[in-house]
Amino acid sequence: MKPLKFKPIFMERIWGGTALRDKFGFDIPEGKKIGELWTISDNRTAVSVIESGEFNGQKLSDIAYKFSEDIYGKGVNYRRFPLLIKIIDAQDKLSVQVHPDDEYAFKYENGDSGKTEMWYIIDAKPGAKLVCGLKEGTTKEEFKRLLEEERLEECLKEIEIKPGDVVYIPSGMVHAIGEGILICEIQQNSDLTYRVYDYNRVDEFGRKRELHIEKALDVIDFNLKTDKIIPEFEEIQGGRISHVVKSPYFQVSIIEIYEEVKIDTEGKFNTLTAVEGNCKIDYYEGTVELKAGETVLIPASIPSYTIEGNCKVLKAYI
Repeated sequence: MKPLKFKPIFMERIWGGTALRDKFGFDIPEGKKIGELWTISDNRTAVSVIESGEFNGQKLSDIAYKFSEDIYGKGVNYRRFPLLIKIIDAQDKLSVQVHPDDEYAFKYENGDSGKTEMWYIIDAKPGAKLVCGLKEGTTKEEFKRLLEEERLEECLKEIEIKPGDVVYIPSGMVHAIGEGILICEIQQNSDLTYRVYDYNRVDEFGRKRELHIEKALDVIDFNLKTDKIIPEFEEIQGGRISHVVKSPYFQVSIIEIYEEVKIDTEGKFNTLTAVEGNCKIDYYEGTVELKAGETVLIPASIPSYTIEGNCKVLKAYI
């Protein structure tokens, strides 16, 4: 099977902006607040459509089902493609939220998976911040009291970030993306979000967005702590690499290519998301172009490939 590329899926959000057009050149209508680009998805909300090659116009869900061994490798299968990759344009701050783990989601959300995610900071205005967890010693009772008094910000842990930083957000961690940040998010294939606090915002019709406080309180782990990950790179032939996330749900490496870098798939599917620059993927049967803001799926049946160009990509696999 050849590598698969997909049509972009745009999601309008109350906090979205124009960075996807300004930075990556996507055709976004004037006046639309596009907060998310889903570059690969096999989710209940939206399924990616293949945009070229022999499967042009077909859904990822159908192809992954029919050719599971090609895509996932021998002896491996998934009910749905297990990763969801987004590029998030937060012109305004996102809600304070939390995601459930697999056990809770399976029991209370129609058998869905939970949601653990990671963020790679593509761009950020000076002084931009993320909420990552709670301040030391915050209890469930204090959290509920501050929420009722609309003073939740007092217990939120903020960290200042800059382009190139990485943050790992496990299920159960309270978090929020601040304003003026462009992020690549790699996550479990789940769109389950429990909003805790939304700064009393209203949409164009004067309506507040739904909150999910009871479910959020069920799943928040008040002992979780995190901080940003500063990538540590090692030089490889033609570039350098940093293995930034190793979790049971996905592993992610940042690869900077100066000339060309060869990658062995080791019988696993790879996703490659270009976050800076354009490149081409050479494999045994041909070449695929990859532009900044796009994701390509390298099936497990391709033993190795070469990334050629001057660019930065995020490689994810399980």
